[in-house]
Formats: sequence, C-alpha cells, structure tokens
Amino acid sequence: MYPTLPPLPDGETGRVPGALLVRGDCDDHAWNDVLARMGELPGMVAHTSGQPLPLAQGPMTRRLLVVQDPAWRGADPAEVAQALDGTGAWVPDLVLIADRGTTRDSDLRPLMAFRPSDDELYRFRVTPRQAAMTYLVVHRPSIEHTLDHHAKSGAAEIELDPGESYEDWVDSLPEPMGDVLETAASPPLYQPPAAPLPVITQNDWGLLVRTDFSDDHAWAALVADADRPDPWIETPEDHQSCVQIVDDPAFAGATPEQVMAIVRQNEDEENGGTDVVVIADRASMGDSDRSVLAVPLEDDVGWSFRLSVENVGSMAVNLFLANTGIEDWMNHLPDGPAVITEKEMRSVRGW
Repeated sequence: MYPTLPPLPDGETGRVPGALLVRGDCDDHAWNDVLARMGELPGMVAHTSGQPLPLAQGPMTRRLLVVQDPAWRGADPAEVAQALDGTGAWVPDLVLIADRGTTRDSDLRPLMAFRPSDDELYRFRVTPRQAAMTYLVVHRPSIEHTLDHHAKSGAAEIELDPGESYEDWVDSLPEPMGDVLETAASPPLYQPPAAPLPVITQNDWGLLVRTDFSDDHAWAALVADADRPDPWIETPEDHQSCVQIVDDPAFAGATPEQVMAIVRQNEDEENGGTDVVVIADRASMGDSDRSVLAVPLEDDVGWSFRLSVENVGSMAVNLFLANTGIEDWMNHLPDGPAVITEKEMRSVRGW
C-alpha cells in the first residue's frame, strides 16, 4: 500500500490541467538531476505527506505536483493510477515516474509516463526537458494530440521475455521522446521571468511576439514583411492580415519558454489560431537573413527553428488550413541542435 495522494483543496471545482511527478525507484543524484533539467516551472508544488494540496493560482492555471515521499519507492504506473482512483485526489493530465531506468541512463534521465485517462495505462518514456516543455502547454486544447505524439514516439510497454530482466528490457527500448532536447548544445530550460508576463490570447491564425526592443526601424520592417501578401495572390487589395502582432515592452528579454507558457488559445474555434508562436528576438533585429524564431506549441514542444520573416504569414495560413504540418516547416535531426535555421532545413531537404 502506498500513501494516499492529497485530495482536492476546498473551493477548487474546475479542472486544473497539469502533471504529477513521482519519485519511484530512483537514487538521489538522478532525482536531483531530473529536477534541475525540468527547471523552476510555474505552478510547481512539492507535496509533503499529510499536507493539503494548495489551490492552483496564477493567470495561467496549471499544477505540477512533485511527490518524493520515500514510501513511494518502487511504485509502478498501475499503483500510482490506483492511488489516483476514487480518493478525491486531483487527477493530472500526465503522470511521470522517476524509476530505475532514470537512474541507469545518466545522459537522458528518461521518465516512465502514462495518462490517467487511459484505461489501458499505455506506458511511454519522456525526458525531463521534454516533460517540462509539455507541461508548459498542458492548458492548450491540443494537449491530447501532443500526448498521443509522445506516447507513439516513446512507447515503452513492458513485455519481458522469459529470463529477461527489467534492465535488459529498458536497454532494448528506442530512445525516449525528447532525447534531442537533452543532448542539444543549448537545451530549453524554463526560468521564471523577472516580472509576471501578461497572458496572450491568440485571436488570429498567426502570432508574432516582439521580445527585443533595440531597433524600432528593424521591427517595423519585420512587421511589414510578416504581413506582406503572397505574390501569387491575383488581387492584393483583397489581402487580409492573418498575423496577430504583440508589441508590448513587458516581453522585453522574454525567453521562448516564457512566451510559450503564457499563450492561450481563443475559445472561438474559427479564430483559434495555430499551435505555434513566432518570436522576433535580438537575432531577428540584427540578422541579415531577417529570420524569426518559430516555437511549436504542439507535438515537438521544446524544439524551435528559425525561418525568414516573409514566410510567417504563409506558415500561419497553411497550418491553419491543414495544408501542411509543423513538421513541414522544421527538420528533425536526431543529433542536431534544438534550434535550426531555414538554411539548414533547405540543405537537408534539398529546397
């Protein structure tokens, strides 16, 4: 028997999206490494046995409950799921368990994961940084698609052959979802902003956020190019803007992780926007290639890639109409950096 998880706090009646991180059979060094890679995430709560669960707070409501009571050592997905069932406990969107596999793999620190809503408790593995980036978008309607993507990419259903140990089985698994984020030269890491950032409600197909305020002329040129009609349009006068511009000094110096964490989709499905945010950063203002940073908010969250500002509107329209997917605008390099450029994409794809 494992300890009961904390019940919902008094006054919390609506759904609170989020994740549960449990320390199972994982040594001290590996556990501390997992927490360091995940960063200081918003809504993160360390649980102490016997203490009530605090109300979820903040402009973007979500919760990451961290459970490291020694009594949970050795817990597996079925046992954690049982603790969540029928106790009045808060039920997260995603459960993460640091286990023996986390301890053994010091490079990737994979976490065993499952969705409590899945009756089959289909298991998959994600890295700490991938889990953190996924948590930042757990409030979005597309989170189910993202978790489906992770489950397929990091599948880890236990099927031990006669005489095979758990360690042998782990060694035979494919790399966990998010392995590229752990091996990148500059891996993504969320750190709290110096001051709270305003929530962005996406009201158009595309979203362009300014985070560098060093050159107003360069910014004006970027905005003009991002909203320029495609040359194939026969009647340019019929062009309608499809890119929402956010020009707010509150975002000066904001990181991609901080921006992606506060983008909220419009409840109107017709104007819900696409699952990507484009950022005009310092490199955008001084880059001769006039590139901006595209940050996916679905599936490969944590990845980012640079593209020419002239392609922002085209990308927004084609993603919204499902003519293309985000994978058509980015490149998956198994050993590549977390940030890639359009020039690199062309060289790989032969554009």
